[in-house]
Amino acid sequence: MRLNTRRLFVRLLAEMGITVVCDVGSMNGDDALAFRAAMPQATVFAFEANPENLRQMQADARFRKQNIQIVPLAATDYDGEGQFFVVKADYSTVNGERGQSSLHRRYGQLEAPDGIAVKTTRLDSFLGGQQLGDPRIALWIDVEGKAYEALRGAAAVLHHVQLVHVEVETEPCIAPEQRLYPEIQTLLHAARFVELGTDGQRGWNQFNALFMRRDLSTPVALRVSKCVAAARLRFIVGDAMRHTPWVKRTLLRRRGAFGSA
Repeated sequence: MRLNTRRLFVRLLAEMGITVVCDVGSMNGDDALAFRAAMPQATVFAFEANPENLRQMQADARFRKQNIQIVPLAATDYDGEGQFFVVKADYSTVNGERGQSSLHRRYGQLEAPDGIAVKTTRLDSFLGGQQLGDPRIALWIDVEGKAYEALRGAAAVLHHVQLVHVEVETEPCIAPEQRLYPEIQTLLHAARFVELGTDGQRGWNQFNALFMRRDLSTPVALRVSKCVAAARLRFIVGDAMRHTPWVKRTLLRRRGAFGSA
């Protein structure tokens, strides 16, 4: 089922009473700021291992003002140290290349020839070291081919996790040894999660998938069902509108106007 997974994730934070949000692979922290706006009382952690992204986030007063805790660690399935391959990018602007660095050595020549040493953590050992009480956790994971390892590193706290938004790949487009979407589905299904939908077609090599815990209380499950139905309807209507001839012509005219401005 296709829908806007990001919008639904943000909406469900409140509906599910989330108390802890982990933005894993934060890049510039924009998502963490959106999660804070949706959940003013929640604890928000922004994990980022890329040194330049991290430097800019640490210098940004918004994160201190919004009480977002910046975590200079790469989330994976072990605690210690790993090689992190930094992609060459323009770090003066927001762009996709800034978010492509990884614990994987990527295909091609995007990254520096040698990795840099970064500190790594399991999410369960990190969260276990925080004073969180009995948390209701949401995970937002965008770690360039290392999503399976990040989830495996959360094994001891998955019973507290209510919601997982994860970037997945259907083929090894980042590194030959990476774990793929079916393996992530199997891991989460075994941990009693059900998939709510994706934002891409199954034939795409990369997209986002949204999962929720299967054994929710009846009132929460009903609220979630209503949100999912609304998100699905919104996507269907929006997709139909985008393919309506007069809407397509309007969009093309607007793009032309912007292009000539």
